[in-house]
Amino acid sequence: MSATDRDIRLAVQAGTVASASIIAFQIAGKATRDALFLSNYEILALPAMIMGASALSLLLAGLVSRTGGRLDPARAVPLGFALSALLTLGEWALVGEYPRAVAIVLYLHFTGLGALLISGFWSVVSERFDPRTAKRQIARIAAGGTVGGLLGGMMAERSAALWSIEALFPMLALLHVAAAVLTARMGRATPSPAPTAEFTEHRKLPRSGLQVLRRSPYLTTIGALVFLTALSEGLLDLSFKAWASSGMRGEDLLRFFAVFYTATALITVLVQTLATKRLLRRFGLAVSAAGLPAVVALGAGGVMLFPGLIQIMLARGAESVARNSLYRSAYELLFNPVNALDKRVIKPILDVGFVRTGDLAAGALAQIVLFLSPAGARGLPMYALTFVLAVAAMAVARRLHRGYLKTLEKSLVVRGSYLEDDGSSNVAQTAIMQTLGAIDLTQFREKKSATHASEATVAGVPPAEPTGAPKLDPVMERILELRSRDRSRVRRALAEAPLTLELVPYVVPLLAWDEVARTAMRALRPLADRATGLLTDYLLDPDSDFSIRRRLPLILADATTQRAADGLLAGLEDHRFEVRYRCGRVLSRMHARDASLRVDRVRVLAMIDREVAVDQGVWESRRLLDATEDDDKSPILDEALRTRADRSLEHVFTMLSLILPAQPLRVAFRGLFTDDALLRGTALEYLESALPDDLRRKLWPFLETPIRRGRHPQSSGDALQGLLSSEDTIADRLDALKRLREESQD
Repeated sequence: MSATDRDIRLAVQAGTVASASIIAFQIAGKATRDALFLSNYEILALPAMIMGASALSLLLAGLVSRTGGRLDPARAVPLGFALSALLTLGEWALVGEYPRAVAIVLYLHFTGLGALLISGFWSVVSERFDPRTAKRQIARIAAGGTVGGLLGGMMAERSAALWSIEALFPMLALLHVAAAVLTARMGRATPSPAPTAEFTEHRKLPRSGLQVLRRSPYLTTIGALVFLTALSEGLLDLSFKAWASSGMRGEDLLRFFAVFYTATALITVLVQTLATKRLLRRFGLAVSAAGLPAVVALGAGGVMLFPGLIQIMLARGAESVARNSLYRSAYELLFNPVNALDKRVIKPILDVGFVRTGDLAAGALAQIVLFLSPAGARGLPMYALTFVLAVAAMAVARRLHRGYLKTLEKSLVVRGSYLEDDGSSNVAQTAIMQTLGAIDLTQFREKKSATHASEATVAGVPPAEPTGAPKLDPVMERILELRSRDRSRVRRALAEAPLTLELVPYVVPLLAWDEVARTAMRALRPLADRATGLLTDYLLDPDSDFSIRRRLPLILADATTQRAADGLLAGLEDHRFEVRYRCGRVLSRMHARDASLRVDRVRVLAMIDREVAVDQGVWESRRLLDATEDDDKSPILDEALRTRADRSLEHVFTMLSLILPAQPLRVAFRGLFTDDALLRGTALEYLESALPDDLRRKLWPFLETPIRRGRHPQSSGDALQGLLSSEDTIADRLDALKRLREESQD
């Protein structure tokens, strides 16, 4: 096991147990807070208490946000847990003599500092894992929290049954002491290098939460979701507590809340263990985050139709389960692509500030409802308002996926630039798959005399015209020169003047003649737009010589018309890999030059689907017979990858560049080959989010193949022998051998 893997394993273990301690404190503390307050004050005082605690939370969140860029959460958060433990012990010492005062202090402590510490804990988690690892491990850490919730509920229930409310205070203090120790241990894991680079460059830039929100519509959308969800949840929770406190006090009320929170925690454990990971994979982050307001809307609607304590308990319980399982995992993962420094500044504002603003607004709305409605917090107006706000939150959540994808694209580009700035050459040293350069067949050719008049043969070219033939017009003379079998005469005819359209049918067959093919290509390129029809006819005719078809896309590279783009798109369906490969590269460059060229997304996805529907042997054995000057113009490859990246994967990413933004896709391709865990994880997360489900499942085995180190390129002889391993390249080898045999007979 590598040092990095060991760090990840230890960090996950510490984070899981810390999460259990934190949520056990939350559940037991919530039951203690509510029971102590409602035992000393009437329900009418609760909205004012909620607003006061929310105002304190906003103040603390603002202070933390202003210093967030300068404080490392791995150091600050454990100190916060230790401070919370000391406060709890102080409250324990005073609760017997001053229960009403301690009820208020505990409410402020729990609501203000508790939520801030949970936010800080998840900041430590997010900075210790790359996006891909976080997506795999965060459900496990969150599951630890759900188990802790179950233990916290049982602790509160047993304390109420056997002792008193006061007996819970030292237990709560011990839970936050454990959280401090475990969070500090998790924080010792090495953070990703990219955030470190970002801090070094941007630490001195002035940042505030408002600046970050103004710059990021995506974070603004998350904030709107958090606020509306907190507002609707706050109204539902207040209705629930109004029903509960109408007939219970003291230890009875504590025991009721403890049993309720224990039952919801148990259900949450089951949901988290059995369904959360599967639901996240199936529906994605945006839909999963929208699940919480959807549950609130359903619960409020159900209570509107069938009011009662059991119904409000079911609605509130379902909301608690959804929040602490699916929503919690999805919400934390939404921050994966956010710049690490921005995350430190904005997360306390979103996690605490927006939530408490929602609570504050819920308290104010509840006061209005209590004043205007005879039924108070248990009446129809409260449920109707909750329903409307939850539906609004669902509408906001629909915009999250697009924002997440855009933020991932930006994150890829930024993190890729740090890798380049550092001069990293890990890309070429850690390629994923076995790779080869172009195969040079010239080493198999015999050396021929310089005076040999017939070094190459082109199929269908007649013998040279006899010397005494009548003089013909210049066009016919040039045609005869082009159709001669003399390499020097053909090259002279190609270069002496620009080609005209009537000469194109006589030049295209020369692309099959290796000795003059490059000269013919240079002569044909200026006519790419005017001769598009004829060139694409040759390209798409399966009976055309393979050498002609694999070189024609390079001629069409200078075309600018939709007709040429359509021809190259059709060429992506050719049965020969090299033809498809060349068509893809050229079409991608054309599309990058002119975004108005239309490309059928559905058709491209179908073509990519066919490319990946092969086994590993065929995938790795695809090679090119031609090495051309255009090989350095790939929309995906850079210098570090050119001799290593396998052609199949490059071709798939080239086609993806027709339907996805090219720059982040290029960085994602590079990220697959790097040792930078953060960049590689971000690349995989971007691809998983951007690709359709069916295509992602088929492509993923080729993306997650273990990186192969220390591989050396094969010799050309070994490579030619390896062509036999692929059905797609057998014909290429036979064509090459046929030409060699014909030339050796001259």
